[in-house]
Amino acid sequence: MDPKVNGQLQHDWGWLIAAYLFLGGVGGGAYTIAALNSFMGASMELSTTIGLWIGFPALLIGTLFLIADLGSPTRAFLAGMRPGTSWIARGTWIISAFMVLSFVHLVLRQFTDVGTTAGGQTAINIIAIAGVVCAIGTMAYTGILLSASKGIPFWRSGVVPVVFVVSALVTGHFAIMLGMTLSGVTHTTVETLRTMALEAMGMVVLEVLAIVFFLQAAFRQPDPRESAERILRKRMFVFGYFVLGLAVPVILMRVVYNSTPESGVGGIAAVAVIGAVLGLVGGLILRQAVLICGALPTLNIAGFEFRRIHRAKEPKPGIGTLPPQ
Repeated sequence: MDPKVNGQLQHDWGWLIAAYLFLGGVGGGAYTIAALNSFMGASMELSTTIGLWIGFPALLIGTLFLIADLGSPTRAFLAGMRPGTSWIARGTWIISAFMVLSFVHLVLRQFTDVGTTAGGQTAINIIAIAGVVCAIGTMAYTGILLSASKGIPFWRSGVVPVVFVVSALVTGHFAIMLGMTLSGVTHTTVETLRTMALEAMGMVVLEVLAIVFFLQAAFRQPDPRESAERILRKRMFVFGYFVLGLAVPVILMRVVYNSTPESGVGGIAAVAVIGAVLGLVGGLILRQAVLICGALPTLNIAGFEFRRIHRAKEPKPGIGTLPPQ
């Protein structure tokens, strides 16, 4: 069959779901990094504060995109039904728990003096550990949601959650760096930026390895291979994600890491902002590309290939239940 006939690519999940996957990943990644940095002492205090301020709001906004995709907000209350058999239901409970923990952590740390006492700090640390567990679950769920969709072979891979977790940590890291630079870079925060730039380079390398392994796995099977070929033919993915979203940020993070306070805080901040913004855009492009390149499978029956095609939104002349005359 003509691969262009009637649009065999899935059209049910579009930019609203891509925005949720992106913001959910940013929120989970930023909170995870912030919570872990809270155990590293005063030198990482600013990154902890920025990360907590990003985590809960990003996930909240992303959830609103997810609810908007349902078409009716009242249907959102049904999402948590039957967690024993539905990944959407499980994800609803995981996201809800993460939102509560990240909100409580933010309030206790920023608006109360609970952390000034030994018992209060212990309680915040327990919340942070539980929050990290739920944050990792949230980041993984953004990939599990796709891998559990058996109708799209490209998504039906155990590598998808790994790719999304690593990418979420990368985008969360860049979001914190962006927040730190926008809040004002001083000579005392340059060293923190240098440390985070080194961490960012390492995590981007892990993301490259994860996405390459994912595409290699897709090429080994006929049905996901079609989607893999499609995604690699998209300039948005190759140039926007690999070049501008990964390669350029690594180069700019290397510049930040090699900088010193004497290099000028203004120049360091500008380089960090550009690298962080490109890294965030790359994370959004990755999710959008994975979604739009999800092709419906081809069935091989008795030597004949039959493709499941997406129902056209508007009838097209010459396409129907009867073969062309």
